[in-house]
Amino acid sequence: MNNLSLPKIFDQYQDDIISYTKSFYKELNNDLYITHKYFLGWIDESGLESNSSGKSFRPSLMMLINESLGGEKNNILPLAMSIELFHNFSLIHDDIEDRDEIRRNRKTVWKIWGEPKGIISGNSMHSLASEAINLLPESLNEKKVFLRKLINRTCLSVIEGQYLDISFEDTFEIKVENYLEMIGKKTGALIETSAILGCSLEQTSKENISLFTKLGKLFGQIFQIKDDYLGIWGDQTLGKPIGSDIIKKKKSLPILHLIQSSKDSDKKIINNIFSQKEIDEKSKKIILDLMQKYDVNSYCQEILESKFIICKEIIDNLDISEIYKKDLHNINTFLMYRKV
Repeated sequence: MNNLSLPKIFDQYQDDIISYTKSFYKELNNDLYITHKYFLGWIDESGLESNSSGKSFRPSLMMLINESLGGEKNNILPLAMSIELFHNFSLIHDDIEDRDEIRRNRKTVWKIWGEPKGIISGNSMHSLASEAINLLPESLNEKKVFLRKLINRTCLSVIEGQYLDISFEDTFEIKVENYLEMIGKKTGALIETSAILGCSLEQTSKENISLFTKLGKLFGQIFQIKDDYLGIWGDQTLGKPIGSDIIKKKKSLPILHLIQSSKDSDKKIINNIFSQKEIDEKSKKIILDLMQKYDVNSYCQEILESKFIICKEIIDNLDISEIYKKDLHNINTFLMYRKV
């Protein structure tokens, strides 16, 4: 697969989201919001203008779905900003919990300003994500209660997923089903909600809403499982060195399946390696060899392929223009075959 990319319309959505969000922040002058502007990629550590924003995948998916149903950009932008701020709040806290010092090739908020300010930065961004719903036009007032409940429920789901993820760190053998439940909350919930929000402001059939909801959930699963795959079989030249998640002792899908599939003698070897304070290159190679022995790569590829095919069928069944179906198929292909 060559020239993999998200739909070109996503570039315009991202520009619209950044422009709208920057306008929103103009009224926020407290020094606290310097940490937000830094994390959102608008300024560097010295406060100078920068351009290091994320892809805005979730709100862009929402805007695409909304547009496919005849929605107005100005109506959906407050929700798009809400989801983008919510996603970034969760990342600020993730970095503290995981002790990550680098994100998007820059120092993390807590690494620059310290943990207490990092926690406050994330909390305040979460509050602003909720506040953004109030910016919806008055004509949509009757929907605000539903939208707030949905976003709050999603927030709780993401936090539950992060709690499960942290809990898994101290457990050697975790069932794949429990892992899939965890990523469904931590990663999938926000993508699924983005799809639901995309069709929440417009009149459409129950069938369309159901299909978009399923599509969002599956996109979330493919997104995380592909991340797990790249954490083992990545590309050094693209910033994803082979076996990077093994070195990090990350309990990702390939590693969990390996543990479940292994004979007792191999399971003991894996346990001994993951019990080490640090995993060296020699130990990493042992794990990679065991993955080859138990054909873990094929297992992960089969899961991705099955979800990819289901997404194709869902997109084909949507009652929207072929132009937007093509964009959704491009997203599906990008998530399935991306290299980073």
